[in-house]
Amino acid sequence: MSLSLSEVQTEQHEFRSQCQTLILATLNEEQWPEASYTPFIEDTQGNFYVLISELAAHTRHLLDNGKVSWMLIADEQDTRQLFARKRLICTGRAETIVRNDEVFSARLVQMKDKFGEIIDLLSGLDDFYMMRLTPERATYVRGFGQAFALSGEGLNQIEHLKKT
Repeated sequence: MSLSLSEVQTEQHEFRSQCQTLILATLNEEQWPEASYTPFIEDTQGNFYVLISELAAHTRHLLDNGKVSWMLIADEQDTRQLFARKRLICTGRAETIVRNDEVFSARLVQMKDKFGEIIDLLSGLDDFYMMRLTPERATYVRGFGQAFALSGEGLNQIEHLKKT
């Protein structure tokens, strides 16, 4: 089955909307990568938002340097071939959204709609930060030989990656 680039673009947007958590890769103080995960929401411009505790190492790393990579990956249960799991890998920047910003309030409502009452509790805790993850580039993999580079505003430019 051969899909057009616009069909792949539509598919990867649908895949993103089905995911509820992402895997974070951040750099610690010694510049070693550390992996973790967190629930997320996404805005209409393709930015990802997370509500994370300063007690977590990944939050301290993001506050220190803002460099981040994250991955959305299909559930193993839903994957026929584990070597070819569908995934989206993003690289970009993290920035703190201050509590009195209207973006903070709007995204908090979006988080509560998606994750429920727990958001009221977490957002009331002083050690929790809302971070916006802005992707600069991404790779969407839908299977063997089906990798696509995403770039531009909102990751709306797509190119099939092929062996040269």
